[in-house]
Amino acid sequence: MPDTLAAYEAVAGEYARRLSNELDGKPFDRLMLQQLIEKVGDGPLCDLGCGPGHVTRFLRDQGAGGAFGVDLSPAMIELARAAHPDIDFAVGDFFALEAADDAWAGALAFYSIVNTPTHKLAGIFLEVARVVRTGGWLLLAFHAGHDVRHLDTWWDQDVDIDFHYHHRGNVTNLLRASGWRLHDSMERAPYGEDVEYPSRRGYLLAQLK
Repeated sequence: MPDTLAAYEAVAGEYARRLSNELDGKPFDRLMLQQLIEKVGDGPLCDLGCGPGHVTRFLRDQGAGGAFGVDLSPAMIELARAAHPDIDFAVGDFFALEAADDAWAGALAFYSIVNTPTHKLAGIFLEVARVVRTGGWLLLAFHAGHDVRHLDTWWDQDVDIDFHYHHRGNVTNLLRASGWRLHDSMERAPYGEDVEYPSRRGYLLAQLK
């Protein structure tokens, strides 16, 4: 089986160096994040798969006073805490979150379901539904399609990791079956390769019933 955690531990420093400013070149991503901020306000908002914390930082700076981050990788969390000491970051598992029922106003999974096969996403959506209060929000961003991209080497590090693309319709069906009501569904062409990997991007904004 792919070792996702080991891969992110290996590339954490380079990931932070290369991607911490990625939102500067992604106006549509910023727009979607701002839409989520307007919905959630100052309530607890979890950035799932926060990596080195740059998206969590954006959420805070744009008015989401309750934004915090969770990531599977201790190395990523260490980098996030060092770069953004005023924000709470914790190591955590999307399938078993260390949060009480109805604790959050919303959650964000910004390209952080990329290492989970589509058929396993319902487990994440159900767990997030447990910790988000009724009427709360979930924003997903992901690589759109059906491909699975395997890496043995990532930024000169030996890894064993799969990147899963997801069809928007399939993810929508899983969200609805997990108790979420879809509000927005969009897709865009990739920006230039100097900004991001050239794949189509899907976005889904859902509210917990």
